[in-house]
Amino acid sequence: MSAKRFGEILSNLVPLSGHDIEEILSEQSGTRRRFGDIALSMGLCRPEHIWKATSAQLDAGPRHVDLDAFGIDAQALEHLPAKTARALGVVPLRVTGETLVVAAHADSLVTAGEVLPVILSQNIKFVIAERAQVEQALATYYPKPANRTSADA
Repeated sequence: MSAKRFGEILSNLVPLSGHDIEEILSEQSGTRRRFGDIALSMGLCRPEHIWKATSAQLDAGPRHVDLDAFGIDAQALEHLPAKTARALGVVPLRVTGETLVVAAHADSLVTAGEVLPVILSQNIKFVIAERAQVEQALATYYPKPANRTSADA
């Protein structure tokens, strides 16, 4: 069974006409912008509709994302301590209600999938990102503390 396309899911949340969908797809082919971003910029939906559609897509299982394009919401970072994020090799991306969307690389997904639901009081949905992108996001958003010398103590 194939996963539903984003536009199909979004059109179940907000009334999109065939003309609306054609316009979005036309712009998407010329600009390579995401369907939801275009629908949002056209005033056809609200941000919460985008996240509900994204969440519905993630219900089918982890999908691969480009963290540069997906982006990281600073509010999501507050839901996972830096030490845990670095230890598991994961980065929180979004929070919607009681659900935390977390990026993991292929090698960290299984362990993170076992640990995070136990230590966090939220539903966890995973996306898969390239290891280099996860490591760069960890270095940017969860920098390691500077080493203290004995003179600092």
